[in-house]
Amino acid sequence: MSWIPMLAWWQWLLMFSVPPLIVMLYFLKLRRLPVQVPSTYLWRRTIEDLHVNSIWQRLRKNLLLLLQLLAIGLLILACLRPGTRGQQTLGSRSIFLIDNSSSMQSTDIAGTRLEEAKRRAIALIDSMASTDVAMVIAFSDRADVRKEFSGDRRRLREAVAGIQPTNRTTDLNEAMRAASGLANPGRTSQIEDVMDVQVAEALPAKIFIFSDGGFAAPQGNLGNLSAEYIPIGSPSARNVGILAFSVERNSEKVNQVQAFARIRNFVDAATQVTASLSLDGTLVDAVEVKLEAGGESGINFDVREATQGQLRLEIESDDDFQLDNVAYAGLDPPRQLEVALVTSGNTALETALATAPVQALASIKIVDPAQLDTPELDALAQLGKVDLFIYDQCSPKKMPTANTLFFGSIPPGDSWTIANTSGPLFVIDTNRAHPIMQYVDMGTVRIVEGNALNPPEGASELLRTDVGVLMAVAPRDAYQDAVLGLSLTKGSDKAPNTDWPIKRSFPVFLLNCLEYLGGAVSSASAKSIQPGQNATLGVASRFEKVRIAIPDGKSIVIDRAGQPKLEFHQTDQLGFYLTRPIDDDRVLQMFTVNLFSQQESEIRPAADVRIGEESVAATVTQQTTRHEYWRWLLAGALVILSIEWLLYIRRIAI
Repeated sequence: MSWIPMLAWWQWLLMFSVPPLIVMLYFLKLRRLPVQVPSTYLWRRTIEDLHVNSIWQRLRKNLLLLLQLLAIGLLILACLRPGTRGQQTLGSRSIFLIDNSSSMQSTDIAGTRLEEAKRRAIALIDSMASTDVAMVIAFSDRADVRKEFSGDRRRLREAVAGIQPTNRTTDLNEAMRAASGLANPGRTSQIEDVMDVQVAEALPAKIFIFSDGGFAAPQGNLGNLSAEYIPIGSPSARNVGILAFSVERNSEKVNQVQAFARIRNFVDAATQVTASLSLDGTLVDAVEVKLEAGGESGINFDVREATQGQLRLEIESDDDFQLDNVAYAGLDPPRQLEVALVTSGNTALETALATAPVQALASIKIVDPAQLDTPELDALAQLGKVDLFIYDQCSPKKMPTANTLFFGSIPPGDSWTIANTSGPLFVIDTNRAHPIMQYVDMGTVRIVEGNALNPPEGASELLRTDVGVLMAVAPRDAYQDAVLGLSLTKGSDKAPNTDWPIKRSFPVFLLNCLEYLGGAVSSASAKSIQPGQNATLGVASRFEKVRIAIPDGKSIVIDRAGQPKLEFHQTDQLGFYLTRPIDDDRVLQMFTVNLFSQQESEIRPAADVRIGEESVAATVTQQTTRHEYWRWLLAGALVILSIEWLLYIRRIAI
């Protein structure tokens, strides 16, 4: 038997003062007036009543008093919350890891899986001994320490009850690092004296993992931890989910796009679902999809007369997990970039910028270098109305408030310098990891003459030849400057200096520059990320602040803060995110948040989980709970009070 007091000290004082007050009420005597009578024969009942009203008579024979004292005694015991525990499962230190990822919103059991996990965790907290302590950690793809080690059961229960579901994927690594920080402290070594000192004493603990097991094995070992996996969910859970959804424009028909999706059946039985596609809330098409047991199917839709908008794909399936039944894809605005090409005439460059993909992204304005010193061009460069300036064998006196791309010249000032000029040059290294150089093959490009560059500190090298750096990109406050030490032509006769313009990689290179330096978007489909991931927005540099409309209808203003790219972190909701200027309603860029996780869509609980090299089997036995008796004590007190009331009523009636 154990006790859990429910009242504060002053409340106990009030409670224990009630029995003496009840007894004192029976000590009170009636005040009677003395009256002389000739005989007591007619006053026999009065004399008997006088005997009953004596103190000892009342205490010895009054049944009502005994019942009232018994009822208040039961109430006091109920406030002590007496109870017993079964088999001991908790150690002196326990850590509750409660999964609140998206799959824990499954409804294959009463309520949701998260509600069941919280119920089981609270049951274990109630079974703690007075000397036990516990920690509560909620985890999805990140860990959220809800309560550090504490023996206060009330606060631990509140920490568990306050855990909310998320739309994120599951990753146990961060939660395990938080849990093992105390049980497996680090060590410090002093090599000179050959010393190895443990920085803190190891404090073993037992972790309880409340999850459906839908996560990869975390790295590292348990060490001083012991683990118990408590599976949440039904092995017969049913689900059909969307694993991919994207759109592409038809290369031959500008106003037509194709939508592609991949659907998987996570049930061991064949099924059929209806997939419907809508554009801006209007139904476009619907198809019936047959899925084999555990099978996948790809579907596609043709969407005509669509240049931008919001596409929503939904499957009608009566399964236990609804989050993956809906997917979103955005058609980004096809044109949003202003580009100024400053050149005295370059057929190769102008031809590459006149291609259909470039024209679909940007409006190209050609400016003669002789106009660089004019007030009109200077005002254009400083007002931020141009997203990208391309300088062909020329350079401005003052850098514009925009990103720049230099061919055969360098920016003004001392930040960029030319190491030497020589030729012929041979490209020996290409930074394919950088967005500007993706899909750009320079292995067969011949260069007659070029400049080896000395880029500023913090620059990223993009191309290297046998004589040095040929191209690099460097930050400048909130902007980026890309410099190519290669001119496409040379001399007054504009003779070719390289055969790069006739290679397929050259227009690809320019398209990459527009996307990275200008913030343009070439594909029809808006970027899609998973919940909780950071969204990098390639909005034009002239927009210092933008507002982002999130799926619940609210708007969040973010500041560029001097950075070339805008970073947005509040991506927990599924749906469309629209980036707009502060004072305008036009959409600059759209991105979507979709689950798209086979790991989360496979909602059948895992039979076991792996932690490092160890396998932790699911606990199939019922968890130990605390059996409390305060409710029975309250019920008994109410019964006794009812009996006391009935006796009192009957006595009055008599």
